[in-house]
Amino acid sequence: MTTLLSIITINYNDAKGLKKTLESVKNQSWQNFEHIVIDGNSSDGSVEVLQSYSYAPLNWISEADSGIYNAMNKGIKKAKGKYLLFLNSGDYLFNNDTLSNVKNYFEADISFLCGNMYYERDRQLTVRKHPDVLTFSYLISKTVSHPSTFILKSMFDTYGLYNEELKIVSDWEFFLKCLGLNGESYQKIDEDVTIFNTDGISSNSENLKLVSDEKAIVLKAYLPTVFNSEHDTYIFNHFKETSKRFKLLKVIDKSPFFRKIATLFLMIIKGVLTFTKKLGL
Repeated sequence: MTTLLSIITINYNDAKGLKKTLESVKNQSWQNFEHIVIDGNSSDGSVEVLQSYSYAPLNWISEADSGIYNAMNKGIKKAKGKYLLFLNSGDYLFNNDTLSNVKNYFEADISFLCGNMYYERDRQLTVRKHPDVLTFSYLISKTVSHPSTFILKSMFDTYGLYNEELKIVSDWEFFLKCLGLNGESYQKIDEDVTIFNTDGISSNSENLKLVSDEKAIVLKAYLPTVFNSEHDTYIFNHFKETSKRFKLLKVIDKSPFFRKIATLFLMIIKGVLTFTKKLGL
């Protein structure tokens, strides 16, 4: 039988969160998936937790890694499923029928299937749903919810693994590259998928500057004609809210025809700039 889903969990010294994740996966009413746990050589009892679980889909390793995305990439390389779901330690599936409720979506070949994600703070749940239509401006200012998004595994064959040079926003970069710049297919799933642990690195307010800095690096790499100037910091922090250019992009982004025209126009400008630079003008 073809494995339709690989759930990838990364963990480092979070035995309590790991147990919560394992329990939610183990108790799923639909079981045509594999669960790959990549532990970063934890020393807090996480390995003992893993050893105490033996449900059939579970496969785990514990060894040193170089960071979050290095661990995720290890999981991707091991995965055999058609779709991948990144359910990190401390995150857990909404209920025991979560996968049963979404399994029929796996029969199609939509690149990104995006379900509902809940933030858990002080035992209170706040839902985040995806838009019916995904726009370029949404991907820049927000993004799809990584822990509740089922990613067609072939996306990593086409666009490469997560960028390990980035410490926090590599998944944001991946979604921007696949969905925003290459127009891969997207579908909103109005099903509750994941409850997200807000204790992670990307939710830590102390890391907000690193998030901003890394996003600026990505935007300058992929959109140099917009972001590569002496005012990069100002542009990144205020572009989304104040720039007339960004407001125009929102209008353009609503029309597939004008998106193609704008893309062609930017490619022409880039070509002209490259040519004039070679001429020393």
